[in-house]
Amino acid sequence: MKDLNQCRQELDVIDAQLVWLFEKRMQVVREVALYKHHNNMDILDTSREQLVLESRASLLQDELLKRPVTDYFRELMRLSREEQRRYLDTLNQTQTVAYMGVPGAFSESAVVGFFGDDCERVSFKTFEEVFAAVADGSVKYGVLPVENSSSGSINLVYDLLGRYACHIVGEQLVRVEHCLLGVPGATVEDITTVYSHEQGFAQCPVFLSEHPDWVTTPYFNTAIAARHVAELGEKHNAAIASRLAAKHYGLEIIVPDIHSFDGNHTRFIIVSASPTSIGVPDKATITFAVRHERGSLMRALSSFVAMGMNLTHIESRPLHESNWEYCFYVDLTGSIEENTLRILMDSLAKDCENCRLLGAYKSARE
Repeated sequence: MKDLNQCRQELDVIDAQLVWLFEKRMQVVREVALYKHHNNMDILDTSREQLVLESRASLLQDELLKRPVTDYFRELMRLSREEQRRYLDTLNQTQTVAYMGVPGAFSESAVVGFFGDDCERVSFKTFEEVFAAVADGSVKYGVLPVENSSSGSINLVYDLLGRYACHIVGEQLVRVEHCLLGVPGATVEDITTVYSHEQGFAQCPVFLSEHPDWVTTPYFNTAIAARHVAELGEKHNAAIASRLAAKHYGLEIIVPDIHSFDGNHTRFIIVSASPTSIGVPDKATITFAVRHERGSLMRALSSFVAMGMNLTHIESRPLHESNWEYCFYVDLTGSIEENTLRILMDSLAKDCENCRLLGAYKSARE
């Protein structure tokens, strides 16, 4: 039997070699990051990682160490992915934040609320343009609405979440306070046509029901609708938008606070090409499609129960390539450490297809 001090000395020598090899590995990892960046490849390649795990385990002479060495290389590859993201971030220092709409939109309020008023921001006309800019690295983050407390989910954003290789890294709540805006001098009696986003109309049903003769015209965004009314310059046109939009475009508030529901909030997600959370994660979002078999959804939901997860939101969206089949988007809280989420994803994969962790992130507080 070796002396304890002798064993420790040998471990010190081995550890020194491991540190040297770790540093050499990270240097190669940075080269991998550059290649993936220039070729528009995702940092995470699950099929490649599985092959690596199997390959490294096959090098063992002691079969009893198969599981520990697999865990070791799984963690090593996680650190390698983080190094790739960190390295690419140092090469591209831009922190530009994208949102859909124009200045004065509630989306801009979400950007300012999360990142501060001095952040560099750029607006796009559509949700998909925001996702595309994040995915191709044109901007660092995108801020998108996913749910309103009175009118429900924004389905298009959920569909785009499934389509683009972006990750949820944070969320922000914005209190929605709608006003009827018009050109200076306009009154309620002058109005015949109202412009707003569909969600704006959906959040003011009581007020609109009092004016059944008005023509409600959906527009890209509440703030864009306000700008459009200002450009038209006619008293019979009005917009449902925010006080901030009135200030931006020189409109007057004809009727304030026309929203039907007190405490009306819109939940925004912050997406990035990197999965690194902004803040300590206490919430996660997962998407999956259940197989068209009896009991598959029940078994999938049982996985969350078994892991002690609390489901705070479930959204279903149709699979466009298969009639009457659906994918699900699930928000959850509870134990969301990386290892726990990995076990959960492995469990879901038994009964589900296209399982994907969209992000682990810090939840917003009202």
